[in-house]
Amino acid sequence: MTTLAFIELFNGWWTELSLAKQFFYGIGLVAGLVSLLLMVLSLFGMDHDDAVDSLGGADGHDGDAGGVFSVKTLTGFFLGFGWAGGFALDSGQVLVVALVCAMVAGTAIMAVIVFMFRAILAMRSDGTARIADTVGAVGTVYVTLPAAKASGGQVVVNFRGRQETYLALCNADRPIPSGDKVKVLSVVDGRTVLVEPLA
Repeated sequence: MTTLAFIELFNGWWTELSLAKQFFYGIGLVAGLVSLLLMVLSLFGMDHDDAVDSLGGADGHDGDAGGVFSVKTLTGFFLGFGWAGGFALDSGQVLVVALVCAMVAGTAIMAVIVFMFRAILAMRSDGTARIADTVGAVGTVYVTLPAAKASGGQVVVNFRGRQETYLALCNADRPIPSGDKVKVLSVVDGRTVLVEPLA
């Protein structure tokens, strides 16, 4: 089917819809286009954590992933609202029933999106907690650690029965070569630890 034929088919379908159906399907189509745009932006790395850019999260802090009012969650709501309402009318339901179906579907989709991003935030928090557990643990230098807290080094740390590789800074005044043992003194950030040589 050519683009022109598709446009003509769409126009024919649209003009045959009642005003109520145009209302619901119009919302669903716009929300679908916005969802598609957000997906494309995400694929090209142009997206940001809008889903966690909420107006008041579950714990009362701005930016909580559990927040409801964000582009992604609202787009999900209107996507479900529009299509569910349109399908309800197509199935012969009255407008009031269609509105109820639309609200239920939209709320359900929004709830799923909120749940997903809360789960993502929880995984991020777990990652931060894991690196915090390395303090006091002994590790092995994987990539030589430059002196005086210069960046570029990496260590493999064994803690709580697991082995993880982290970026590392060393407080020694000499480089620490690969294979030497070090002790983790503190966490610098979510991927970096501060260490000192054991010998």
